[in-house]
Amino acid sequence: MKQSTYLTRLLITLIALGASLTACQQQAKHTESASAEDSSTAKSATQPDTLCFQQIEGKDSTLLQVVRNGSAITGRLDVLPFEKDRASGTLKGTESGNQITADWQRSGEGMTQIYEVVFTLTGNSITWREGERIEKHGKWILKDPAQGYDYTLMKTDCH
Repeated sequence: MKQSTYLTRLLITLIALGASLTACQQQAKHTESASAEDSSTAKSATQPDTLCFQQIEGKDSTLLQVVRNGSAITGRLDVLPFEKDRASGTLKGTESGNQITADWQRSGEGMTQIYEVVFTLTGNSITWREGERIEKHGKWILKDPAQGYDYTLMKTDCH
């Protein structure tokens, strides 16, 4: 009888120990999985996203590269008309919703000026308005944002 009681207690102890180890392993797997997910989420949240756009009309081309890092935007805008003065420079700004407001360090015609540019993202394209500009607080802004002409660039592969 003592041996039977001893075996019963031993069996119960082994079952309890096994269940405890299984629970610990499942908790460790869950922690490792959650940790890996947190790590990949944090990595994707901090990795910049680069988008490229272009417009080609005849021999004229316009190229735009936008680098998103959260709501912060950097990039480059190159307006390259075939037989006219070209304008190129870096961008720095912020994104809110589908709109990017940026300062363009526009170099062209032998000088560099800061142009305020407002881009609107729509599907696979990006648009911005250009027109007559006036200088305000050291920055060239559109005199009348409702007038002018729109550049519409289509999304393309970045090279």
